[in-house]
Amino acid sequence: MIHKIAILSDIHGNATGLAEVIKDAQKQGATEYWFLGDIFLPGPGRNDIVALLKTIPLSVAVRGNWDDCVLEALDGIYGLEDPQEVQLLRMTQYLMEDLEPQHIDWLRDMPLACKREVDGLRFSISHHLPDKNYGSALQVTNDTENFDRLLDEETDGAVYGHVHKQLLRYGSKGQQIINPGSIGMPYFDWPALKNHRAQYSIIEIENGEMVDIRFRKVPYDYEAELELAKENGLPFIEMYEELRREDNYQGHNLELLSQLNKKYHYIDDVRAYFDKRKTSANSYKMC
Repeated sequence: MIHKIAILSDIHGNATGLAEVIKDAQKQGATEYWFLGDIFLPGPGRNDIVALLKTIPLSVAVRGNWDDCVLEALDGIYGLEDPQEVQLLRMTQYLMEDLEPQHIDWLRDMPLACKREVDGLRFSISHHLPDKNYGSALQVTNDTENFDRLLDEETDGAVYGHVHKQLLRYGSKGQQIINPGSIGMPYFDWPALKNHRAQYSIIEIENGEMVDIRFRKVPYDYEAELELAKENGLPFIEMYEELRREDNYQGHNLELLSQLNKKYHYIDDVRAYFDKRKTSANSYKMC
């Protein structure tokens, strides 16, 4: 049997890009799909993202750092003093206004990492490191010893996401390491290589051999995606507009976040929404 595995990662709420990636993978003859985390946010996709994923034979899904951010926001870990935490709270509020509760349960049930054997080849699958789905240990220019942390003696290859850049390299003992890039938020350091395409990869396995690795960059209507965000009332829309048109996301710009929080009264929105959630939860417990 020939296995054609489409490796998807870092959708970040971009349903328009995901839809085109799925179409492309189907044309390429993908037989199964692995997802490496970060489903939602900062893009507008909610139930539509999950609906798209349900149309494909998704056999693996691991939890990314943005997935954890949603769960942490819902679990009351964040406060109103840090501009980034306010952003995550307001974005999570937006997400929950049109997301079925069972999809949050799905996020909670996802592992950080898993192992998968395909026709005798053994893979490690994670968002970032197997025990840590955040950080910068696996930036594409880092030393090989960092990438060895994805591998062990019972692993022939590793796939990971998180850094939003396509990558093909080897561990110090020769195992294969693959990053499919990002569907929703590709990053580029070299300006001439910048484009507005959604990224993923396909690995092909036949008779126990990895016979092909393809990195795909799929065009999609990013202006339509931006218009969808505006129609749905996505918070921090200025930042999403810059992401879609300039491929730049200022999620760590505390000054900008503070300005937008103040301009749109996001702190008041967040306080009212999460206070209401607490009241509803307490009422439910009393029944």
